[in-house]
Amino acid sequence: MHAATTAEPRAMGLPISNGKLAMWLFLATEIMFFSGLIGGYIVNRFGLPVWPTPAQVHLVEWMGAVNTFVLICSSVTIVLAYKAMTQQHVGKALQFIFLTMALGGVFMVIKVVEYRGKYDHNVIPGRVREVADAGYAKELREITVPALQALADTAEQKAYVGKLEAFSKELTEGTLSTTRALRRARELEEEFHKVFGHSHEVHLPQLIPMGNLWASWYFTLTGIHALHVLGGMVIFTIMLLMAAAGKFGPERVKFVELSGLYWHFVDIVWIFLFPLLYLLG
Repeated sequence: MHAATTAEPRAMGLPISNGKLAMWLFLATEIMFFSGLIGGYIVNRFGLPVWPTPAQVHLVEWMGAVNTFVLICSSVTIVLAYKAMTQQHVGKALQFIFLTMALGGVFMVIKVVEYRGKYDHNVIPGRVREVADAGYAKELREITVPALQALADTAEQKAYVGKLEAFSKELTEGTLSTTRALRRARELEEEFHKVFGHSHEVHLPQLIPMGNLWASWYFTLTGIHALHVLGGMVIFTIMLLMAAAGKFGPERVKFVELSGLYWHFVDIVWIFLFPLLYLLG
């Protein structure tokens, strides 16, 4: 009777391994970290009266879409690597791990190309002109107007150049308020494309309201995410080096599983960043 009624001894602690518990705690801190960043961006994005469109800051939507597809594919390959490890197919698992790392490399290469585009267009924090001021007027007067005067053939084009000269003079004299100057600059920019088209190398000075704040958010969010992608690639490189040294066998299945959890989190973060940065214009 005593043997039948005595409860079986229970193991102390949570019903998961210490490694998985540590990984989930780490991911919980990462979720709080990125939630604060993304939340701050959303407050600025929807709380300010003016915000740059993707076209104004030279965002290439198809590059962001390709990177999204690449990361989703990499989540699939790391799952396949874990499945192969559970079946003790180490060689096959290593192939999927290498493919996952390669996809992460593709993501980073595209991101470098995007960053180079921002640098080429001067869309970096602290260097974006946000208002039509004396500096804007000087660039109009010394660079844009002389270049357009050399290109102007029709009466319409010559009249437009006259408008730019008059606008430059008003900005220099300070007769326009900041709001009116910005509105006038936008009107002249739209008229420029109608009069001169898009084929010439001459452009009006770049003017992006809230451009510096946008650039700060863009490089902070995507830069920190890129560092996380790079960290995952380092982990996969360690796996491949261990395999080359003959120290990566079926007993490393937990290593692959925990690394996969981290990689899935990195992919999910990008799925939030892509529509926020690239699609909401």
